[in-house]
Amino acid sequence: MRFILLLLFWSIVGNLVAQTDSLENVKSMNLDSTEIKNICAKLQIPNNLEANNDLLNFITDWIGTPYCYGGETKKCTDCSGFTTNLYMTIFGKNIPRSSRDIFNNCLPISKHALYEGDLVFFATSGGSKISHVGVYLWDGFFVHASTSRGVIISNLKQGYYRKTYVSGGAWLD
Repeated sequence: MRFILLLLFWSIVGNLVAQTDSLENVKSMNLDSTEIKNICAKLQIPNNLEANNDLLNFITDWIGTPYCYGGETKKCTDCSGFTTNLYMTIFGKNIPRSSRDIFNNCLPISKHALYEGDLVFFATSGGSKISHVGVYLWDGFFVHASTSRGVIISNLKQGYYRKTYVSGGAWLD
């Protein structure tokens, strides 16, 4: 009988510990979702509770960084400099330094199949020659270093980006 009581006791204690751990996980998830909502509001993008919090914090830190050709720091950056920094910091991936080289080493992805963290490529000089790269977020939004406004978030539905868009891409290691 004592064995059964001990077994019952440990079963109850184990369940209480598991419930406490679950409650802590839910609390931390709620804190993260609140933080994500706040960052999305600050960046003026649709809320996405499944968003990569590290990615959003990285973007928040870089938003407004001025553009300069060949730059790759928060002092000033170009599109591929920003993208290579983002990919190394957030995904631990070392990608080429030019938008064309990045494009040439990606698996092409349809615009409708883009996922957070995929790359988006543009031919901003006319034709089909890749000259600009950004990182896709969701709902058509992407982050990039614009020549006129520095690091910003834009939408693929905007006229300029809709006209110059060439392809999406997934980086393959």
